[in-house]
Amino acid sequence: MSRIIRGSQARARLSDTHSIQPSRLRWQFAHAALLGMLASGAIAADQTEHHAHAEHGSVELAPMVITGVAQQSPLTVVTDPKIPRQPVPASDAGDYLKTIPGFSAVRNGGVNSDPVFRGMFGSRLKLLSNGGEMLGACPNRMDSPSSYISPDTFDKLTVIKGPQSVLWGAGASAATILFEREPEQFSEPDYRINASLLTGSNGRFDRNLDAAAGSEQGYARLMANSSQADDYEDGNGDTVPSRYDKWNTDVALGWTPDADTLVELTAGRGDGYARYAGRGMDGSQFQRESLGLRFEKTNIGETF
Repeated sequence: MSRIIRGSQARARLSDTHSIQPSRLRWQFAHAALLGMLASGAIAADQTEHHAHAEHGSVELAPMVITGVAQQSPLTVVTDPKIPRQPVPASDAGDYLKTIPGFSAVRNGGVNSDPVFRGMFGSRLKLLSNGGEMLGACPNRMDSPSSYISPDTFDKLTVIKGPQSVLWGAGASAATILFEREPEQFSEPDYRINASLLTGSNGRFDRNLDAAAGSEQGYARLMANSSQADDYEDGNGDTVPSRYDKWNTDVALGWTPDADTLVELTAGRGDGYARYAGRGMDGSQFQRESLGLRFEKTNIGETF
């Protein structure tokens, strides 16, 4: 009888052993999962606290605005010279062209830099102002053609890279640069005025005026600007020659008898002087006088 009891107890113990073991494993898994969640929560809390301390000790910098000129095609750049540029408005065409990729400049002083495109400058760059070409008077490039141009008084700038066109004459192996003024368009008697002032350190003071009035039959436009600055001191306290004073005035009278015809008479004048730090003498005179007549006819027919 005792053997039977022991056998039954043994069977009971054996059955209990097989039935209890899976439950123990499940509890162990649950316990391990709970410990894992607690550990991950502690790590996440530690990381959050670390990020909070990092953000508390970080320094937020002021936003930076970068202005660039987008290309219309790989060989042509078209932009509006009136678009704001960094750091301040350009004093002449050479100063503005430096903002276009591929251009650099040979510095003379505070103004009248000689533009360089892909390592070529001088006669290899053809620069036209409202359809006309103006050449510098000095053979040593003290007054490059770009020094007579105020970009703020023009409406469109086109840079044609390389000798890709002969429409504006030969000799432009580096690039052809076109500063153009668009004809005014008034559907009824009206006027517009654009004016700006700039003041800065070292006596920098610029004034610019662009005003037009007209109707459907014609218009009159006045463009005037003046730019000046003083010498500045370097870190050693020495004076660097860079003073300049320049002015330009242009007038345009247009007649538009119909939507496809334009007759425009333009006249302009300018002068100034500049002190150069990199030359033996200064630019004492930048006198400019220009006179032009333009006739345009569009939609002539199917052939032209």
